[in-house]
Amino acid sequence: MAKDYTQLSKDELLKIVEKLESRKKYGLIWDEEKVKEQFEKDAENALPVLKEIKSKEIKDEYPSKPVNILIEGDNYHALSVLNFTHQGKIDVIYIDPPYNTGAKNWLYNNDFVDKDDEYRHSKWISFMAKRLQLAKNLLTDDGVLVCAIDENEHAHLLLLLESIFSSYERHSIVVVHNPKGVQGTNFSYTHEYAVFVIPKNKKVVQDKSLEESEMYISNLRNWGAESLRTDAKNCFYPIRVKHGKIIGFGNVVDEKNHPKSSNEKHSDEIWVWPIDEKLIERKWRYARQSVEEIINVLRVETNKKGVIQIFIAKNYGIYKTVWVDKKYDASEYGTKLLRQIIPNCEFDFPKSLFTVYDCIFPID
Repeated sequence: MAKDYTQLSKDELLKIVEKLESRKKYGLIWDEEKVKEQFEKDAENALPVLKEIKSKEIKDEYPSKPVNILIEGDNYHALSVLNFTHQGKIDVIYIDPPYNTGAKNWLYNNDFVDKDDEYRHSKWISFMAKRLQLAKNLLTDDGVLVCAIDENEHAHLLLLLESIFSSYERHSIVVVHNPKGVQGTNFSYTHEYAVFVIPKNKKVVQDKSLEESEMYISNLRNWGAESLRTDAKNCFYPIRVKHGKIIGFGNVVDEKNHPKSSNEKHSDEIWVWPIDEKLIERKWRYARQSVEEIINVLRVETNKKGVIQIFIAKNYGIYKTVWVDKKYDASEYGTKLLRQIIPNCEFDFPKSLFTVYDCIFPID
């Protein structure tokens, strides 16, 4: 039951205030603006609506494909409109907000926020909190939000996301977007972040295709604990090899059948069994009923003793939390690329096209 503070004396109220102020606080606390943001007041007093401009229509040569919509305007207004039309229907939201670096390029409530503004962090948090809440309302149950940010507001953003998206996972991906680095007093920054906000315990980021140099190659034959033939009977069968290539798979054999070696010659074929160097019968890592699905990532190799072995080279894998690749270079694949398309473009620090692509397209 809520306490009736109106019945307390001044001294009693002062003691409560002193106690509250003495408590340690955890979380993001900021000095919110006393007046509402102009865009927020606009959305309350005159509901924004979408007006189609035919001259800017996005045309597709394949009419059967989904319709694409480009909304031009302040993001608060756009998010407000979408909350009426698309609430709970958006799968992925990618945002690239002002980084609040202190440069005079971010306008909040009709004023530029520069590095000398004592409340620049509070203003940024107020700005973001309203928009993140509106964005959250748009997401489906398994929808994902991705936010680009750098070191200036990274820590504040994480606490803000923890507050608004409390039932979500938050993953900060380091993207090396400027290999040359930005000169600093103590360190030269080469990276920024892509913060993924994902519903807990849900697999939504699909595995990535690996380059040859990234592939993890290992023996298809099991080893260590629970690797014996008796641990999984369906995993003991021959792999048929001819002229150094896998041509098929034999059937699971009766438990009384014991091959004499890991390589058995059958006519012009070699049958390879999951038997190790000590002639211990082990098992393949895939059962007979599923091994054919991975034949394209299996490799035949012959060791120094002339024994044929089967290896698996996975050509896909989970995304890592540090992205280092020349394709993420914002100068080469952001600024220069954009100027080729729009020669007189004055857009500051555009992302690499591939950074945005890799943030959005792996999400299922």
